Amino acid sequence: MAVSEGANYAPDSMPKPVVEPGQFIFAAMHLDHGHIGGMTQGLLDAGGTLKWVYDPQPERAAAFQEKFPQVKIAASEEEVLADEEVHLVAAAAVPVDRAPLGIRVMEAGKDYFTDKTPLINREQLAEAKDAVERTGKSTPCTTPSGSTSRPRCWRAS
Repeated sequence: MAVSEGANYAPDSMPKPVVEPGQFIFAAMHLDHGHIGGMTQGLLDAGGTLKWVYDPQPERAAAFQEKFPQVKIAASEEEVLADEEVHLVAAAAVPVDRAPLGIRVMEAGKDYFTDKTPLINREQLAEAKDAVERTGKSTPCTTPSGSTSRPRCWRAS
């Protein structure tokens, strides 16, 4: 793999469902970084059901739909956040937008799964801690190895 391909790296698929079909519905949004493909595949491998994709650039949502043809393209972020069936939103927004997006997701009653660097400064850290406490939702984050971790600041105690 060339270094230029690193942003799109995803481990090989290893299906190992831990939920029944339709039991865990999720969406993908803000497809700014290529890791969203591996994040999505990992959730599918765990038995998740991908319902929505949204990106402000429609061509990115269309390209994502080519990889995951079962997904519906949402007209807006609000359409995804308003869907009560959705349990979790996976996103790979640009780093400065990750914490604000995660807060909107948690305030909509969903958990948030983001690419690494979930926040960029102490102000975002304080806002994220407050949102976690208010909503009781969590935000796992991918790590450089592609595994997940749950940064303490992003979990309700």
